[in-house]
Amino acid sequence: MSLDERSTAILQELVRRDGYLSVKELIKKFNISRRTVYYDIEKINYWLKINHLDEVKYVRTSGFYITERTKQAILEKLKNSEAWNYAYSKKERLARLAIHLLVEEPPHFLKDLSEKTKVSRNTTIKDLKKLRAQLNSFQLTLCFTRYTGYVIKGKEEDKRRAIVYYLSLVIPHQQNWQTVLANLKRLLIHDEDESTTVLSELRNILDVLNECEKNLNIQFADDVLYHLALRFWLFGKRIVQGKKIDFDPVEKEVIQQTKEFEAAQTARSKLESIFQTSIPDDEVYYLATHLLSSKVQYSGNSLQSHDDYKNLQNIVQKMVTEFQAFTCITFPNRKAVEENLLLHLKPAYYRIKYGLQVENPMIELIKTKYKDLFLITKKVIHHFETAIGKKVSDEEAALIAIHFGGWLRKEGIQPKERKRAILICASGIGTSTILRKQLEGLFSTVDFVEIISVRDYEQRDFHDIDFAVSTVPVSKKKHPVFVVNPILTDQEKETLLKKVHALFGESASQNTKYSPEAILGIVKQYADIKDEQALMTALKEYFYKPSIPKNWTRKPGLLDLLSLEYIQIATKVESWEHAIELASKPLLQTGKITQQYVIAMINHIKNLGPYIIIAPKVALPHGKPDEGVKKPGISLLVLKEPVSFSEKKEHDVQLIFVLASVDPEIHLHALSILSECFQSSEFVQELIRCYTPEEIWSYLKKKMSEDNKKQKGD
Repeated sequence: MSLDERSTAILQELVRRDGYLSVKELIKKFNISRRTVYYDIEKINYWLKINHLDEVKYVRTSGFYITERTKQAILEKLKNSEAWNYAYSKKERLARLAIHLLVEEPPHFLKDLSEKTKVSRNTTIKDLKKLRAQLNSFQLTLCFTRYTGYVIKGKEEDKRRAIVYYLSLVIPHQQNWQTVLANLKRLLIHDEDESTTVLSELRNILDVLNECEKNLNIQFADDVLYHLALRFWLFGKRIVQGKKIDFDPVEKEVIQQTKEFEAAQTARSKLESIFQTSIPDDEVYYLATHLLSSKVQYSGNSLQSHDDYKNLQNIVQKMVTEFQAFTCITFPNRKAVEENLLLHLKPAYYRIKYGLQVENPMIELIKTKYKDLFLITKKVIHHFETAIGKKVSDEEAALIAIHFGGWLRKEGIQPKERKRAILICASGIGTSTILRKQLEGLFSTVDFVEIISVRDYEQRDFHDIDFAVSTVPVSKKKHPVFVVNPILTDQEKETLLKKVHALFGESASQNTKYSPEAILGIVKQYADIKDEQALMTALKEYFYKPSIPKNWTRKPGLLDLLSLEYIQIATKVESWEHAIELASKPLLQTGKITQQYVIAMINHIKNLGPYIIIAPKVALPHGKPDEGVKKPGISLLVLKEPVSFSEKKEHDVQLIFVLASVDPEIHLHALSILSECFQSSEFVQELIRCYTPEEIWSYLKKKMSEDNKKQKGD
């Protein structure tokens, strides 16, 4: 019997959990019904039974869990490809077929391909038809001949791009080295002798990459390092087969100036020794592009030494300026925000430039959970697209949104120094930054003193920390380790809070009258207790269950912050200063802002220029929450004649939205709605054409209703 993708994911989630996994969590995480949850658990239990393991246990008030013995056995099975019987999803089947056809020598006949994906001949034929359509996007063609069977034809450069993409599907990021190796065995290794050879080659390639890290004074994110090793191994196999890259002579001149090219040159002789073949010059340039395009966990180099530094720095400055304008937020440490984003944009620049597309399983979660942040990031990313001359994919845009989100959450957060913890992250700076800010927001009494890679964690001793939080399972040390997903859902936040509070005996109230110890004392007087320690743990989990913070509730929309009485229409004004004073009047009269806030907005424009103009004819003046905001709100002034914020024609404005926000995030949903509306010149003109506030209010309500219907339809 085989486990399908979802059942395997549920089982792996149970392995990760220290405590219970509730039905509610499974419904939300996998977007399935309660009935489907129990059906999947039934399949898992049958699989466990035939593998002579304990079945999944269920506690009605808490959820599912598996025994420690079963956890260890499952982890061992993951290391052994043959022991893990798994049913591939359609996406995985297509990726496995692609990798097999691209890497293995022909012939490739239907029977072999069917066995490779463990499905029927008819299903394999349908899969090949879908794969043929997918390969077209890489400029590749799937062909069939009587002698070689199925083969993929096209340029070697395009085949390599396809290998990188499909490899990220069959061996996803966010995995530890043992899991990566187990997946590779199922994918390309045929027997134990070959397994020994391949593992030796991969270990040697890892050593080569570690040397590259030292030469470049960087550290790749753990999962990126593992994927680089797999790529270099697969590229080496193709070189041995005589399938080599032809690198563009113009691009050579650019790559030759980089330190990554020097590192690839240094690695060349060792790679030649590993593969027992000579590596052509063009392949060295090609390997350098992969070093350039890979995420780093840490860089000890000044980015100013990078050839594209000034260009990228200019892009980042424009993006941050525009992001602040759209979100009405000023980053307290803008320099650090820009440096962090620069560190990400450098590899992103080369990924996009050379078409190195990878699949990231977190992308959809980022786009849905942080939808407003994602939409605003999409609005500012055009600077990057103009510089690189290519469209930035949603995958790359979502990763940039993570960087903004991480710094956004940092604003106003100062954790108390009571407990010390470290964050272990396998996925690089962006993910770890936003996770760190989530954790700092959760634990007001915990200092997350360091973000480290799995490799660093395994090699170092930590005597001065109370616990660790990790995105992947790691070896146990003296301190507790909590394994979490890279982006926490509300339910996962609550579960983690309960665990930490239970561990350290902390609660919000610290009310000893109703403490677990007091309740346990009463129970002992009237009942026999079979397992006192387990009962104490359960009581702690119950008593220290946290309430969800208010800022996790629904963010207000445009019509929640803007009301009819906050809308004004005027024919003309004397100056832009007068326009802001007039536009602010409704918020001032209702006590949402003070006069100090109006003065602050005007001073910001005098000092920084007309940065508040976010679309043609539209201005969004705002200040900081601590400059005189009492309550959140938006007011609107419509001018029949434009007012100029400078001598330039493009700074003429007729719509002035004044924003007052008490929180760095609460207004993002309203602004994302506005930014979408401003993309249409018709929306702006329609507001200007209106003659009464009632007309404007009616039009806005109609527009919001139409947009909501479209979103539900999508």
